[in-house]
Amino acid sequence: MKRHDLTKRLVALVLVLAMVLSLAACGTTQEQNSSETTASESSLSQQETESETTSSESSQELSSEPQETDSSAAITLTDQAGREVVMEEPAQTIVSCYYITTYATIALGLSDRVIGLEMKADSRPIYQMAAPQLLELPNVGSLKEFNVEAAAALEPDLVLMPVKLSSYADTLTELGINVLVVDPESQEQMEEMLTLIATACGVEERAQELLDYYDEKLEQVASYTYESVPRVYMGSNSSYLETAPGGMYQSDLIGLAGGENVGQDLEGDYWTEVSYETILSMDPEVIIVPCGAAYTAEDITADPQLAEVTAVKNGQVYQMPQEIEEWDSPVPSGILGVLWLTSVLHDDVYSFDTFQADVVDYYEQFYGFTIDTALITK
Repeated sequence: MKRHDLTKRLVALVLVLAMVLSLAACGTTQEQNSSETTASESSLSQQETESETTSSESSQELSSEPQETDSSAAITLTDQAGREVVMEEPAQTIVSCYYITTYATIALGLSDRVIGLEMKADSRPIYQMAAPQLLELPNVGSLKEFNVEAAAALEPDLVLMPVKLSSYADTLTELGINVLVVDPESQEQMEEMLTLIATACGVEERAQELLDYYDEKLEQVASYTYESVPRVYMGSNSSYLETAPGGMYQSDLIGLAGGENVGQDLEGDYWTEVSYETILSMDPEVIIVPCGAAYTAEDITADPQLAEVTAVKNGQVYQMPQEIEEWDSPVPSGILGVLWLTSVLHDDVYSFDTFQADVVDYYEQFYGFTIDTALITK
């Protein structure tokens, strides 16, 4: 019995030891699992924290950079006086202080946006033909007597003025009115003026159509071959004893039309007074009376002191059309002045009939009316 009891006790002891070892092993495993779980959670928490920190830092970096203002709608221009003009949007209302800029609004299809213009609008035939509503608008004075208060009172989006009035630009700008100063004293400057006005008013495509037309016609004229280059004298509007020196637009016009300006070597950039003796020594073959002249071709041919001038003796004194526009000036239709003079000097290459047809096409295309060909004279 004793041996049997001892055996039973040994078996029981082994079972107890096994249970203890088993429990110990489970406890170790649970601790390891718990430790691993805690470590994993800690690692994940650290990663999330690092991610949030990185994200926060990245956000801080982005927000610290300067924010660019959306200025896609803004229009920034440098006018012909070198002034920077910034407009929030294209101008819808315009005051034009200069007949050339008013002509530009007509050519660009903007005459319906004009709410005020220069004095003596009724003296411009083209207004009646192309934009008669302009004749009903208030005037803002002239180059000699500009009425800045009247211009400001109209509250326009844009004021167009020549460089001679540029001293008023700052006054209007301080009142919150945009001002473009222009100085169209050559074909190139006139084209630049058109581009400036068109950009300020959002009609760039129309300006490009005009520029393309100029290029086409100037290339056409440049392609002509002439047997001779006539000597040409052009009088001023006020007197035929004044002529264009080489620095004036009118001198370029003569050259483009295949002529030689006899006043080319005179100094200055404005009409220069000359004597009868000087005209006799220049001895022009052709004399041109400009569009706005206060005298006529007959006045020149009837002047006995000019009787020996070749142009007078040969009946080569011509008057530009007076009832349309000033084609002898840097206006949008000035290209017609080049074509007119080409037809006068070189009718065998470019006939007057062809010129008349070109004039009709020009005004129909850009001004929207059909001109009376009886007004197209020489």
